[in-house]
Amino acid sequence: MTAATSAQAADSDPAGEPMAWRYRMLQTAQDAFDQRAATHAPGATLSFSLPKVDATQGINTVDIVHGDKRIALPMVSNNAFALIRDADAAKSGAMVVVNRNAHKGEVNHPSLQVRSAGLPAGVKRMGDLRLACAAQMEMAKAEGLKLRALLATVGMFGLSVCDKIEVTQIDVPTGPYDTLTIDDGSRRLVQSAAQANALQLGDKNWSDNARISYTVSKHGVQ
Repeated sequence: MTAATSAQAADSDPAGEPMAWRYRMLQTAQDAFDQRAATHAPGATLSFSLPKVDATQGINTVDIVHGDKRIALPMVSNNAFALIRDADAAKSGAMVVVNRNAHKGEVNHPSLQVRSAGLPAGVKRMGDLRLACAAQMEMAKAEGLKLRALLATVGMFGLSVCDKIEVTQIDVPTGPYDTLTIDDGSRRLVQSAAQANALQLGDKNWSDNARISYTVSKHGVQ
């Protein structure tokens, strides 16, 4: 963490600590993605979205830091990055460090986003959302026994937690929406934003190839 704390912070909260995570924790998510992508999202890519970071405020950079070595990670957008494999970083306890401070007292993990190639803007794929949730859970469990015990206590240990999560809670659209539409071949379902029984990721009635989109005033939203 010595190297991590030397990172320059661009965040407006000077009392916070540099936003950083263990490289091995993030690699756990990458491993889960790599193991399942061929089944659930062939050809998709994985990115890590910075938590509570406004993409329009300043330029964000993310580095692997171990010892006196610093490796810049590729930025997918101004508030999302991709992870690269680095055997030395995995062995040395390296940190992944952002040039921003996390807000004091908050523990934030990056949100995982899985995206299949060729999808229109604003359209999400069910298999991508399922895989993003599975990888996110594996990353969270890598944090230690406390979270593992909590998940086991509430009967949500393993991938079952993802089965129970609503589609609208993974890679949510920016801003409010009126309707959610899911298309799966010849089948279509339209739900209002206020509908009580939202679609869950574990609903086997919908395939990994089902497409999900949101509308507001009949216009698509991102």
